[in-house]
Amino acid sequence: MELKHHTLTITIYDREEAYNKVGELLHKFASNISLRVGYPIPEQNLAIIFLVVQMSTDELGSLSGKLGQLPSVKVKSTTIKN
Repeated sequence: MELKHHTLTITIYDREEAYNKVGELLHKFASNISLRVGYPIPEQNLAIIFLVVQMSTDELGSLSGKLGQLPSVKVKSTTIKN
């Protein structure tokens, strides 16, 4: 499968509930992550994580699907076209 670059924006609406689960999932895909930037907002119990990844569209679907199934987590992805 062809590897492409993608961006993911992960919004965590309840850090106490979901932050560790998101971290565990991202660790499983660590070899595909080129850039990870996190912005915690503790006073509102929020966090935003921005990723640049290089993976197939199937792998992207797997990662974003697993993240999207977590409570209090929303995911948006974009494929970077060359």
